[in-house]
Amino acid sequence: MELPRNSVWTVKDSGSIEDGQYRLLDVMEDVESVVLYPLLNTSTTARPLAVSLEVFLELVSSRKAKKSKYVLPAYLLVDEESISAEHIVRRDKNYKLVKGIVSDRSFIFDYSTQRRSLQLAKYAKEVGVDRKSLARLLTQYWRYGQNKMALLPAFSNSGGAGKEKSPNSTPLGAPKQPRTIAVERAAKYIVREKDKRHFKKAIKKYHLKESGLSLAKTYDNLLKDSYSKEVAFAKACNRTPSVPTPKQFKYWYSKLFSQEQIIKGRTSENNYLRNKRGVLGSITDRSYLPGTHFEIDATVADVHIVSELGAQYVLGRPTIYIVADRASRMVVGMHVSLYHASWRAARQALVNCFLPKSAYCKSFGVSIEDSEWPCAHIPAELVCDNGEMIGVKPNEALTPMTELSFTPPYRPDCKGVVEKRFDILNKEVIHELSGTTRGGQVIRGSRDPRKDAIYTLKEVTAEIIKAVREHNSSILDNLAFSSPLLIENDLTPTPLNYWKIHISKHKHELQSANSDEVIARLLPSAEVSMTRSGIHFNGMYYSCAEVEELNLASVARSSGQWRLEARIDENTTNYIYVRLDKNKGFTRCHLLPRSRMLANKSMFESAFIKDWLDTKKELTPITTTSIEDHKHRQEVTRNAKRRNTDAEKVTFKDKISNIRQRRKEELSATTNVLASSLGDSTRDETLEPPSNDDKVISLPKGRKRRTGRGES
Repeated sequence: MELPRNSVWTVKDSGSIEDGQYRLLDVMEDVESVVLYPLLNTSTTARPLAVSLEVFLELVSSRKAKKSKYVLPAYLLVDEESISAEHIVRRDKNYKLVKGIVSDRSFIFDYSTQRRSLQLAKYAKEVGVDRKSLARLLTQYWRYGQNKMALLPAFSNSGGAGKEKSPNSTPLGAPKQPRTIAVERAAKYIVREKDKRHFKKAIKKYHLKESGLSLAKTYDNLLKDSYSKEVAFAKACNRTPSVPTPKQFKYWYSKLFSQEQIIKGRTSENNYLRNKRGVLGSITDRSYLPGTHFEIDATVADVHIVSELGAQYVLGRPTIYIVADRASRMVVGMHVSLYHASWRAARQALVNCFLPKSAYCKSFGVSIEDSEWPCAHIPAELVCDNGEMIGVKPNEALTPMTELSFTPPYRPDCKGVVEKRFDILNKEVIHELSGTTRGGQVIRGSRDPRKDAIYTLKEVTAEIIKAVREHNSSILDNLAFSSPLLIENDLTPTPLNYWKIHISKHKHELQSANSDEVIARLLPSAEVSMTRSGIHFNGMYYSCAEVEELNLASVARSSGQWRLEARIDENTTNYIYVRLDKNKGFTRCHLLPRSRMLANKSMFESAFIKDWLDTKKELTPITTTSIEDHKHRQEVTRNAKRRNTDAEKVTFKDKISNIRQRRKEELSATTNVLASSLGDSTRDETLEPPSNDDKVISLPKGRKRRTGRGES
């Protein structure tokens, strides 16, 4: 059995040796003994003891003696270079004193077996040191490992460091020193246990609270609550009150309460967990495979935009949705719209996440291959906050495809990957655009960023797409420590490489997405109308090959229009998905040329036109001319009714008889009136009656109509 020199053993229930911890100093086979030093003996001159080798081996075999560990003091666990020169001199001097005797095995055996050691006294006389001092050095040498470092001076605990003092009549610390001899300072106050209780009570009551008082204000309240009588009595006696000083109060504040208690007491639980707790782990520790967790969140973009239909119309700040893979830091989906954070906008981001990206990027003028952004998958778990995703509709739409998990309220750190992507996008692209708010960092009196807005929603989205692609190809140092596959295959640690290599090695939690299912479940539903001009939605007309083959527009013209179920991609007006038959899936219908004004725009622009039209209608519900015409018409009606009073005496038969003759007479009378109102020259030139030589051309007559019974 191995009994290494300097090993530590714990002995229990041996019967022959007192229970405790021992250091094995030496094994002396010539006398069949082991020399043990008792580590738990606190005496500065404790002696080792010799035990029979056979007895000790029996204790070890019966497991009454077990190997253990002795923790050395901190001042011994230092590097040689960090020890001061003064301590090195002391150490080397002490080691010289014991070096000649600790190597003498006969001395060690005699010292451990005999009550009096003449050899120790003799050696002490030779080296010129007191016998007891030498015994103390030997104790220190054996206790701390039998090497030179064991004899380092233990000055780290000098002065009773870490021990609380209890003053009686003399205050601790230096006395108060006046700056000049002309002023005499008051006596120093002695803080006792009663004062400490007052300190604790005041600190808990006023300071260790969320939005608690400052330490100075807490000290004032301490004096008011616990020392008011002393202050009042001292004022009456015209002397300095005997109360703790602010310096003493601050000292005991740090002594009575740990730093952790102070931090937790001065803030709310949510703020502590979010901003002040220790961060020993990461949310990516258990999510190193792509697709294990996708995180989704939204933020309002730090830039104002304008309408594509008129740059003078500022539309405000759009909302950005980002879906990020926790393991690879890959941005796997996005959506930019003018809708606030809601299920309506979130579902668009998820559609973008689950479907290929090339068509989406092309609609914003960015041409890519699917391999450049190869994210068209459903994750094992979708992490979201307690917002728009906690409703019934998101749960019904998403739970058949993936599992939803929700972070605690006010804990954005639980989905820190997607939160960091927003910060990256702001720094890389958004804060460089004209019209940016720079995260609200607006100096008073500075120019309103809305005055500088020049970009449309489509242009901002295109810039964000480019920034996302750049991020997915950028080097992230942390990825190199997340998986060995990057190093094994000599790949740059980028999100794109991390994603591709894990998929190629089949190390992921991704699911393939069915495009028809994604469109049917996640895109916003709407009702469209089949009309004679095509499928009508929000002022725009769409059609497809099936509509033209079945000639549905002609059917709608003859039989009347009907309603159809549709799914709307709010990123573009170029197409919608319509269910032409209730027993079939959705068919993609494209925008017709008659609606070309809204081509290549977002659905919000069509809504903007309707809002613009409504404002124009509200501005002029009727014209001022129509009001005047209406009043004139009413006046004419009243005059006509007054004029018709005498005509009521004539019978209806007389009213309608000789209509043709009366028309001729009326025409002649009206013409004469017009002619008489003009000047002579005008009458001679323009109204000169035609000569008999003029040729009269008869106009074609219509079919002769039958006259009524009343006509003659």
